[in-house]
Amino acid sequence: MAKDENKRVYELIIALKPLLPDEVRKEIHKNLVDMVEADKGEVLDVDVWGKRYLAYDIAGQNEAYYIVYNFSIFPKNIAEIKRQLELKQEILRYMIVEVDYPEEIGKRIKKKVIKI
Repeated sequence: MAKDENKRVYELIIALKPLLPDEVRKEIHKNLVDMVEADKGEVLDVDVWGKRYLAYDIAGQNEAYYIVYNFSIFPKNIAEIKRQLELKQEILRYMIVEVDYPEEIGKRIKKKVIKI
């Protein structure tokens, strides 16, 4: 198999608008998990940081609600995930990076998780 055909592990951090109702955050979470799983990926870890102040205002907001995801997926599917994230008006910013040390996933202290 070529290297691009192997799944890789990614970390995604999303900054949501701070005053969204819980139902909206849960729906965004469910949509993201469903999108990864539909592409034969797997969500490895979800870490909810909650509401934090921003270093600078984004779209008139000085706070954001942060959620960090670790997932494995084929690299060719990352572009579609980015496209879908950009369509969501509730997301202020997001960032996806490839994880260098996937064996360390899930070893951090957790604040809370999203229960659906």
